[in-house]
Amino acid sequence: MSDPRAQLQSLRFMISAAPGLRERDDWLARLDVIAKALEPPPRTDATIAGNPAEVARLRQDVEDAEHARDAANLQRMKVAGQLNTLQKALAAAAPDVPPAKDAQSHALARISWLADHGGADPQAAVAAKTAEMDAPMPGRAVLEAVIAGERKFTKAQLEFTIAEAMVLTGWAQTPLELMEQGEAWLAELILKNQADAV
Repeated sequence: MSDPRAQLQSLRFMISAAPGLRERDDWLARLDVIAKALEPPPRTDATIAGNPAEVARLRQDVEDAEHARDAANLQRMKVAGQLNTLQKALAAAAPDVPPAKDAQSHALARISWLADHGGADPQAAVAAKTAEMDAPMPGRAVLEAVIAGERKFTKAQLEFTIAEAMVLTGWAQTPLELMEQGEAWLAELILKNQADAV
């Protein structure tokens, strides 16, 4: 079967060549409407490709959207990390509380137990501090210890810190370039951001 547009063009030619055909102009107008409907839509990618400014703007829009997505993912990771650290610290401080039906109820039961029994257990305090220092998202105590040269980041803490530093520096440096700045520099950057956010 040949191209429908070519068939329409042929039919239009035959109708226009028949001057005695009644309502010839009406038929030709209808054929024009059908031909127009069969035309493919204009190619926007060709239009965009011919406009370098539009291509640059669209690329920037994509890059901005990716950066916003990365920043949102980092924020989600922070919240999850904070929650995980709190749960581990509560578990270490109140290990004898029986499990509840869900994590939130269990955490609230541990807080209630701590409120009733006080926090006088030195082993629980040490366990809670250890949980804080080993959490995947480094807290203020970890950052200050790294800045002071008293410790290094764990692998998970370093990965998180580099991801956060990439967001804070506007993706101006690669992870390798950020690591070359040193862990103390990274810790200062994160700590300064935390102080500015307060």
